[in-house]
Amino acid sequence: SFLALFLVTSLAAQSADSVTWERKGSLGFNFANVGLSNWAGGGENSISLGTVYNTAFLRKAANSTWKTSIDFALGGAKVGEQDFRKTDDQIILVSQYSKSINEHWGWGFGGILRTQLLVGNIFSPDPNSPGEEISTKISNFMAPGYLTINLGFDYSAGDAFSVSMSPAAGKFIFVLDDDLSNQMGGAYGVDMGDQVRAEFGSNILATLNVKLMENISFQSNLNFFTAYESFGNVDTNWETLLV
Repeated sequence: SFLALFLVTSLAAQSADSVTWERKGSLGFNFANVGLSNWAGGGENSISLGTVYNTAFLRKAANSTWKTSIDFALGGAKVGEQDFRKTDDQIILVSQYSKSINEHWGWGFGGILRTQLLVGNIFSPDPNSPGEEISTKISNFMAPGYLTINLGFDYSAGDAFSVSMSPAAGKFIFVLDDDLSNQMGGAYGVDMGDQVRAEFGSNILATLNVKLMENISFQSNLNFFTAYESFGNVDTNWETLLV
């Protein structure tokens, strides 16, 4: 299971004084309010709320490293007479263990879990009630959820840049919401009535983490996965964070 990746420290037979831990992260809250009264420029009243949380743990030993990061974002907005609606929602857990071969290369394994926290909806006009909308659920917690387990080689250029290349990677797609899994045609590539789909393929994860100035940092994760069954069809995820 994915949680087992967080126990990889048991694989390193290092004495306590040869191990160092580093932790860094950021937490931000956003609030915006627009109130209009007799405003000739037009527009609507609005309120928006949001939070972004990012943290990373790095364990360094004599010839191994273990990196774990957590990214969480959640936000919503109310515009005009509409109900409060979700505008941002993501949970990303990444854990990687690497054993050094030389200064830049190593071998290792890791896992990536992606999902969201709350129900996601799309809205369309109601043909039977002009001015009204119909809400349709399209996502929920672990619906979809994506878990990738990787085994391969790592290249790193210090702490700022690293690439993990995994010719042996398993990807699991979860739809743990009965409404979505039972809809006609299934959801997110999972067959109708099923809740999990497994694929075997290759995965590449590139990570950039640089400090641009004393108080400005930039992080970017770019991930590619292609299943051998449909090689060439690439699932791409790209997240960036500027703090």
